[in-house]
Amino acid sequence: MVINYSLRNIKALCKALGQPQKAFESIHIVGTNGKGSTAFYLANILQAHGVCTGLFTSPHLVSVRERFTINGKMISQREFDSLLRRITNAAKIADIEPSFFETLTAMAFLWFKEKNVQVAVLEAGLGGRLDCTRIAKGNIVAITSIGLDHTDLLGSTKEKILKEKLGILKKGATLIIGKLPKKLTAKCPTHIRANKITPELKTGNPGEIYTKNAELAIVTAKVFLNSKFSIKTSRSALKKSFWPGRMQMIYEKKKLKFILDGAHNPQAAQVLAKSLKEKNIPPLPCIFASLTDKNTLGVLKALKPCISICHPVQIENPRARSIEDICNICKELKIPYTLHPVPHTPILITGSLYLIGKMISILTP
Repeated sequence: MVINYSLRNIKALCKALGQPQKAFESIHIVGTNGKGSTAFYLANILQAHGVCTGLFTSPHLVSVRERFTINGKMISQREFDSLLRRITNAAKIADIEPSFFETLTAMAFLWFKEKNVQVAVLEAGLGGRLDCTRIAKGNIVAITSIGLDHTDLLGSTKEKILKEKLGILKKGATLIIGKLPKKLTAKCPTHIRANKITPELKTGNPGEIYTKNAELAIVTAKVFLNSKFSIKTSRSALKKSFWPGRMQMIYEKKKLKFILDGAHNPQAAQVLAKSLKEKNIPPLPCIFASLTDKNTLGVLKALKPCISICHPVQIENPRARSIEDICNICKELKIPYTLHPVPHTPILITGSLYLIGKMISILTP
């Protein structure tokens, strides 16, 4: 995967487009895990308060259009195609070759401007200091979690990764921190810390981590809305908020058949394992896939108590880890595995969001 870790292209592209990112307020969501659900919950809360809200997230599960929504409505294929043509033309004018993510970010900026959104909730794609979304106008940043991922670009320690992600902060911005150890955040700029809210918040995603993400979304919404904030309105919005592909439980005739979760790094796998334990779900057969640039050993080690037998699969992706590699890791960790289809349900499906997207398209109408 080629990543252009620089702001040069996105700045040139937005200049050619007339600086659309300056037409609305933005709230940045950064972190290693939990960004998508936090951004989604926050957008739903703001929308419920009557604020015209754009949401830009990544990655997508089934359709790239999932990344773009306004007030919960996904961009149409016609609008998407039209924006893509305009971005392509702007790139020619600017004499640049933007990356996939740079192209999509510019499309989101332009769409939000032309639809007159009041605020855009922007999930950072990678890091913060040099993430494409950084150039948007906005003075609120929420950080969800810090883990060792993309260490080749962001740094080899959690302290270095946190510093890189905090690089998205502008002068005078308000920083809101989620479930991060106080020892790690001791040197952070002045910030607000999201704390436990009682009675407990309810979302469409089961598990303590999603409650924590909802608490972060609540505090962030309160900072943005100020006196217009309503906890009652927020709680109601969260109850209806379900972020797909994360502890997604699929039932057939009221019987649990599948649990889908895109845990693709050790921290996310630990969260999944904890969520399964909270739900008193015993070890399950597991369909598992991973990428070669991910810490597959760490993921499977965290999930070992949750797996009765692993069925490795190789997804359609140039970075896909081979079935043989996954089998060898299972062997090293003494996790039982099979190359035959898993006959019994419920089944845990995890390890890669690419796998989750494929399974969602198969298993849901």
